Amino acid sequence: MRVGRSLLRYLSDVLLNGRLRAYLDILVVGSGARIFGLASQFVVLIMLSRFLSKGSFGDLMTAFGFFRLAGLALGVGGSLVLLYHVSRHRDDDRAEIRLQRFSALVGAIPSGAIALATVFAAGPIAAALGKPSLAIWLKELAPFLLFTTLLTITTGALEGRSRVAQSIFWGEVAPNAVRMVLLPLVAFLHLPATYVAHVLTLSVLLPWLFLARRMCNRAVAGWQRWSRWDYTYSGKFVAATLFANQLGAADIVIASLLFSSVLVADYAVAARLAALFTFFELALLKRFAPRAGRLLAVNDDAGLHREFDMCRRLAIGCVAMTTSGVLLMAPILLPLLGNYLDARSLLIWLAIPSFIASFYATSDRLLIIAGQANVALVVTASSFAMLIACPFGTAPWFGLVAIPAAMILSVLLFNPIVAIRARGLAGVRTFAWRDGALMACGCIALAGAAIVGSYASTMIACAMLCAIGAYYLTTALSRSAGDDYDDSLIFAAGKSTAPRAGLLPDKASQ
Repeated sequence: MRVGRSLLRYLSDVLLNGRLRAYLDILVVGSGARIFGLASQFVVLIMLSRFLSKGSFGDLMTAFGFFRLAGLALGVGGSLVLLYHVSRHRDDDRAEIRLQRFSALVGAIPSGAIALATVFAAGPIAAALGKPSLAIWLKELAPFLLFTTLLTITTGALEGRSRVAQSIFWGEVAPNAVRMVLLPLVAFLHLPATYVAHVLTLSVLLPWLFLARRMCNRAVAGWQRWSRWDYTYSGKFVAATLFANQLGAADIVIASLLFSSVLVADYAVAARLAALFTFFELALLKRFAPRAGRLLAVNDDAGLHREFDMCRRLAIGCVAMTTSGVLLMAPILLPLLGNYLDARSLLIWLAIPSFIASFYATSDRLLIIAGQANVALVVTASSFAMLIACPFGTAPWFGLVAIPAAMILSVLLFNPIVAIRARGLAGVRTFAWRDGALMACGCIALAGAAIVGSYASTMIACAMLCAIGAYYLTTALSRSAGDDYDDSLIFAAGKSTAPRAGLLPDKASQ
């Protein structure tokens, strides 16, 4: 009994205090929001499939996918500029508002121009693709591009102030909630099908209007122009975002060029489920970025190293555990979607690059918040080039496995660049011999399960991943036991105020 009480007291101290609590908070809120987002997307898809014919639904998804990807790519640059600067000056509300105004303008100009050009070119584009009915959706959904860009930019300011839960709510939950409310009204009132496009536009317009009130503060005049470095930083991440959209985007295009539609359908389903592997990791990285930015700004080396180690271990553990859960549920989930049980082996192969990348994800986010855009651009461009080139040569031997094989090879070759640069920049260690051994064990178990193809082999691989995830989560738990929970989410600054060698200074509006 006494041992049980001591253990309970220890766990309480660790979970309710310390650096770990900040990440547990965002895991609970962020994962809950993302679960709602996934569920609502499924409901929205059911609604749309009932409102529209199969052909119209396909055309709508084509236009929606194009505008959504373009909006995210154009918005991520301004979002990261805001995250970079606001995380370093969280108390300067006036500078944040002025910078946010100019960032919105920078995003609105190209997105608005592309939206307008698409409206005029909708007919020729649809004719070139052999889909005349696509033109109406390209025209009606054009405003969606503009407001998706603006909403993405605005969430960067929230994340810079460590308002990660609010960022997830307004960026993911609110748009899906608006769609779930308004789409049934379209059906109930028997409105034309094109009103679906207006609902999708309102789903991003309304959250942005709510957040944009902060920019309308009359007590703060003017805007804060970007510096040349800001433009360069933003532009590189726009390109990096386009290159990084490989899973469920570029890979499906490549599959459609190399294989039959039946095989492409299997791969598309596997890729969609594979996106769940990083479900919790993304929320953790959103919490880490503003904390790391502030610690970099105040030169708190010790705090940064502890923060980095905590997030790295949690990210690896969460990806390993989530991957295990998805693979175990795959035999149940795949039949629900149709005759897609053959996609199970592809899903296991796709788990390998996600698992390997989790060891480097925290280092990558550290470089982003440190202003090191070149590394992200080189890594994403190189992996994108390998994804495009390799399958055309290896597909005759490996079939569809050639695509995840290219992803595995690219993450093994190029992600160590991230680790080397992070070590040289901030002195953090991404990889140790134990990490390499555990990574190898997990990859070998997954590859064996994919080759054997039996459920027993999958169970063995999942057990291995669970053991690896448990190791990283428990070590993160034990290393946070001595920390005090900081409600501001940022630890106290060190005494040093000199700029860190190799780090870029804050260059907003220079």
